[in-house]
Amino acid sequence: MVILREFKKDSRLGITGLGAHMFTFSCFMVFLKLQVLSGIALLSFRAAKAPRDKEHPYGHGKFESLGALGISSMLLVTAGGIAWHAVDVLQGLIASTPDMINGTLQHGHHNNDHGGHHHGIDLEHPVLALSMTIAAISVKEGLYWITKSAGEREGSGLMKANAWHHRSDAVSSVVALIGVGGTILGVPYLDPLAGLVVSGMILKAGIETGYGSVLELVDAAVPPSVLEPIKQTIIQVEGVKGCHRLRGRKAGTSLYLDVHIEVDPFLSVSAAHDIGESVRRQIHKSHSQVTEVFIHIDPSYSECSANKLDLRKSMESEERENSKNISRQQDAEAIVSDILSSHFSGKMSLERTILHSLQGKVLLQVQVSMSPELLIQDAMDIAKEAEKAIIKANSSIHHVSIQLRLGPLISQL
Repeated sequence: MVILREFKKDSRLGITGLGAHMFTFSCFMVFLKLQVLSGIALLSFRAAKAPRDKEHPYGHGKFESLGALGISSMLLVTAGGIAWHAVDVLQGLIASTPDMINGTLQHGHHNNDHGGHHHGIDLEHPVLALSMTIAAISVKEGLYWITKSAGEREGSGLMKANAWHHRSDAVSSVVALIGVGGTILGVPYLDPLAGLVVSGMILKAGIETGYGSVLELVDAAVPPSVLEPIKQTIIQVEGVKGCHRLRGRKAGTSLYLDVHIEVDPFLSVSAAHDIGESVRRQIHKSHSQVTEVFIHIDPSYSECSANKLDLRKSMESEERENSKNISRQQDAEAIVSDILSSHFSGKMSLERTILHSLQGKVLLQVQVSMSPELLIQDAMDIAKEAEKAIIKANSSIHHVSIQLRLGPLISQL
């Protein structure tokens, strides 16, 4: 129904333009017909809002980008057609300028044989044309503000582009008004020149819309101005020591993020996971445009690195360095168990081994139980000997901390 009403309105304006025999209204009618694109924008927006499914696990946001790209293509084609016709008419006016001057002096009117373009103006039609143009300016400016508000509320680039399309309609109506006035005043050149201005405005809208759509379709990075507030939200979450590799991509109104957060390297897996979930909840709460966040948890090296350059280098080389060291928790447990059973049998029993890999170095926390009759000093001496033996057994082990278990182990839930 919306599209049908737009066509009816454009048809009335087209009849007015033909009655006035003015080029400006011919191109203005074509430009208003582009309101059909608003229907395309609406369909694309609704398709993009469809829930994710098996075939589209990341949602349908790209449909909005595709719709915007289609609109931009049609805008560019229309701009080219209007410009071509305007230049054609302008060339005809220039070629017939002497005849136009003579005709004006002798008969009070002029004829342009080029393309059958006629500039004789009846007193009734220009008044009607001016009235329709002023009404169009008011309507289009109102549509601009309504659509712009909706686009900002939804975070939709497509709706914002469509709002600018309404604004360009309003401005082009002003240009059409100038063309009509020029024709009434006997300055026919203003008519095709106004058409060129209109085509330029449509061209600008098409390029801007198309460029933004292509960036979204190729997963271009979102600007730093969008990511910086999100970064501030992340580092304010309790337990987060820092964050890096924050990046995002847009799909219509949806924003998808990837981020590495840094936490205390000696936290348990469950505690680090809870911090990650807190980050996720806070991002969704503070930034409604974010649809999904992929969080990678890294140990914080702030206390281990001398400066930021060392920190960056250590992060980049960590995976390579770790490949040379103990690769699995089971390997560490086997080494520790072998050392304690062969050299410290009867003095201590292995309860649990926890492996930490920091900056390519392996750190072990070993929980043991000892006889309650042992003096604390004797237990400490035995632990130091065991630590040295474990480090000597494997060169990749950088540090060992043997801890005496005084209570029962936490059972698995």
